[in-house]
Amino acid sequence: MLKFFRRIRQQLLSENKFSKYLLYAIGEIFLVVIGILIALQINNWNENQKQRTFAKKLLLDIKISLSNNYEQLNFVIDYNEEGITSAEMLQNHLDSNLPYHDSLDIHFSKAIQYSTPIIRNAGYKSLANYGLNLIQNDSLLNALDDMYNMGWIETLVLRQENYFYNTASPILTELFEKVAMRTSMKPFDYEALKNSRKYHSIINTLNEYRKDQNIWYSENLDRITEIEKIIDRTLDTKK
Repeated sequence: MLKFFRRIRQQLLSENKFSKYLLYAIGEIFLVVIGILIALQINNWNENQKQRTFAKKLLLDIKISLSNNYEQLNFVIDYNEEGITSAEMLQNHLDSNLPYHDSLDIHFSKAIQYSTPIIRNAGYKSLANYGLNLIQNDSLLNALDDMYNMGWIETLVLRQENYFYNTASPILTELFEKVAMRTSMKPFDYEALKNSRKYHSIINTLNEYRKDQNIWYSENLDRITEIEKIIDRTLDTKK
């Protein structure tokens, strides 16, 4: 092809047809420019395809993390409900002045139990590291930002742990042979326990914390479901 163009140029120059040569040179430059523009467009298309593929992978990673988080929150909600049920049963038993039975020991333990959800955000961290602009969906980005950057779980957990270890635990060790979750707890003196205002306060407080947590966790289950729907719609547009 290059030899063909070179031969035309030489022929025009040898025949002193300068005007035709000039038109030819302009045409050749035009073809070169068009070729460069086409090459750039193809390169840009390839880069866009790579970005779309990578963005799709990140969205799938985020969706996997959200699914794990959904299971974690569901587990903690159920665990809290179990503790709430035992605590309310104990309160009714104690308030009704019913006698001690060793079947209560497991409920003494469950009444103080709590769990911390392990929230996974590796996919969202990768997105933040590589650039949020990879996802051109403001509603999705805002929902993810609300989900991962509010610090609400840390606040709930810190409040519960501070209360349990700094306030409740010292009192419970005076009332029970051992203080432990997911086992059983036998009181030193059931009559003293039944009349302990501090123990009743601990049970009531831990129950309120669990109920408050479950409200937050349930709201975020709904939020996760909505985010997953947005991700699905976004993935459909990237096919």
